[in-house]
Amino acid sequence: MVGPAALALRAAMLGAVVGGLAWLSLHYTRQPTGLSTLWAASGVLCGVLLTTPRARWPWYLVAACAGNVLARWLHHDAAYSVLGLGLLSLLDGQLTAWWVARQVGDITEVSHIQRTARVATIAAVAASALTGLAAAALLAWFVRADFAAQFGNWFAAHTLGLVIFAMLTAVLRTERARLFGRPGRRVEFALLNLVIAAATVAMFAQARYPLLFAVHPLLLLAAFRHRFAGLVSGTLLVGAIAILATFSGHGPFAIDGASTALVRSLLLQCFIASTCLVTIPVAVVLSEYGWLTRRLRASERNYRILADYSRDLIVRIGADGVRRYISPSATAMLGWSAEELRQPRWDLVHPDDLMRLREAFGDLRAGGGSTTVAFRTRHKDGHYVWIEAKASLVPAERPGDPPEIIYSGRDVTARVAAEQALAHNQRRLRAITDNLPAFVIHVDKEEKYTFANAYTGRMLGVDPATLVGRGVREVMGEGVYAEIKPHIDAALRGDTVTFEIEREFQGWRHWYQSTYVPDVAEDGTVLGFYAVTFDISRLKRAEHELMRLVRYDNLTGLANRLHFNERLELAVARHRRTARPVALLYLDIDRFKQINDTLGHATGDAVLCEFAERLRHGVRATDFAARLGGDEFVVLIEDADAEEAAETVARKLIGTMRDGVRVDGHVLPVTISVGIAFCRGEIENADAFMHRADTALYQAKAAGRNTYRLVH
Repeated sequence: MVGPAALALRAAMLGAVVGGLAWLSLHYTRQPTGLSTLWAASGVLCGVLLTTPRARWPWYLVAACAGNVLARWLHHDAAYSVLGLGLLSLLDGQLTAWWVARQVGDITEVSHIQRTARVATIAAVAASALTGLAAAALLAWFVRADFAAQFGNWFAAHTLGLVIFAMLTAVLRTERARLFGRPGRRVEFALLNLVIAAATVAMFAQARYPLLFAVHPLLLLAAFRHRFAGLVSGTLLVGAIAILATFSGHGPFAIDGASTALVRSLLLQCFIASTCLVTIPVAVVLSEYGWLTRRLRASERNYRILADYSRDLIVRIGADGVRRYISPSATAMLGWSAEELRQPRWDLVHPDDLMRLREAFGDLRAGGGSTTVAFRTRHKDGHYVWIEAKASLVPAERPGDPPEIIYSGRDVTARVAAEQALAHNQRRLRAITDNLPAFVIHVDKEEKYTFANAYTGRMLGVDPATLVGRGVREVMGEGVYAEIKPHIDAALRGDTVTFEIEREFQGWRHWYQSTYVPDVAEDGTVLGFYAVTFDISRLKRAEHELMRLVRYDNLTGLANRLHFNERLELAVARHRRTARPVALLYLDIDRFKQINDTLGHATGDAVLCEFAERLRHGVRATDFAARLGGDEFVVLIEDADAEEAAETVARKLIGTMRDGVRVDGHVLPVTISVGIAFCRGEIENADAFMHRADTALYQAKAAGRNTYRLVH
């Protein structure tokens, strides 16, 4: 990670380099037309951008533009030249770098080298043409310069600058120390560069013979021996010597004394361009060839390592059955050496698998392609090893020979044992689920059955196998499906749900309890759900009976105190919400203790039962009667609009006991006292309301019994 300070310093250094190159180009190669012969600044910028992370580009672009503009300002150029040409002269480098990065990506990847060269050349030509048109138009407008001449000079100088210096900069930044030759070959590298420099100096030291081609074989040799490092160093030497000699008036381009500086500049550009056209493709092809060669060798080496050190058994079998290659893993897997397995050894194959293996290899030789076969081979110590072989028919090593078989065999003994154990466990699990007194099924995410135990089939009267593949809606029917659909959706969302349903089945009312458990894959995907359903009808009936025993009096069959307390709480809550009057009758059998003590508990129980029966028939269906315990009874009236309604019920109940109670042929005189609590306003709570009724009952007893009293 480069910090802001370091990044700013690097950008400033790039700006200085670009500005310096621009100043030198303008100072030494400027013609009267104001155009350079070889523009290196945009090429350097392009090479730096292509070897720099995109996040740093804005810093480098700003610094490079500032350096270029400053160089023109130091040459005292006009404002249009400082700003217009100063920015245009780097725009082609920016456009080329952007397009190459977009189309190629990492230019340092050797496998991209041809694509990089092709895309970069096209981008450089297009970008130079675009900026050349703009620059020529600018000069034609301000200084009335020849548009065609300005465009041609700009296009040539910038195209060459981009192609040469972008490549040189990119190689310089990626090769680094290797730019001076690889270790062990640096002396040869230095001597070859000296020869190139000497030949170029000799060629440009005279102006009589145009021997420009003489340096090309040396450059090709440098590219051949040292790839891009040789190309970079050789091209730099040739270009630098050619430019210095030509600008100083020496060399083959001065052979015609009448030639102008512009003509010599164009000839120099053509020479440098031809040098690049000769050497760069060779370096590209050789670099890619070297990369492919290294890749092929690495691939062969890796294949050999994989074959020799693989735990799998790799065998190549000729048409005659002789094994041409056997990997060393044969000894570790089977105990036999490679030499012991060289000849066909069908005797090592388990007799039960021999025919199947021969047929598989015969079909492979007849039809080609590939096949997979599992068989048992005898280990050297006597036991058998399960091998899964993936075999393919391949061409022979020598053209014209019959095809051979290559197979990769893997020891799958542990897997086969696990599969056999799994099959055993599945059979055992099937036996368990088939004998469970419950519906056990599996439903996939499409809501189709994939498994159903035997109990399910017996209860539905079908073969469980016929349910597999059918939908839940189809099997269960619309009514049941609509009831269980929300639970199915919850299970398919990944939730475990337990619920109960009640339905008619085989002519009886049944209750079922189901639990849906999601079938979740390792990646969290819900594949379906498992369902276990028990018939809990007996439990439900017992539960209902228990609830009845808990909430009703065993002797009289009326609601007990627990049930009454629940109803009273609800009545008080409704009264608070609706403000409708409510009445509570508290009843007590007069002198009941005397009946119990003199005539016995059996007689007392008979009296209680008879009174409860008359009480049940003496109240309306909307009234609630209960026995609190002993001889205490209550009646709750929630729709008593007036006191008279409650008093009417009390008188009616008192009247039902007027004829006494017949027990064992004798009529016992039995009377009751009633206390009435009537409320139109706010009721504090159930206990307070009960206390009012109890107070009224006390008043009725104090008044002589066999009567009622009412309190508000």
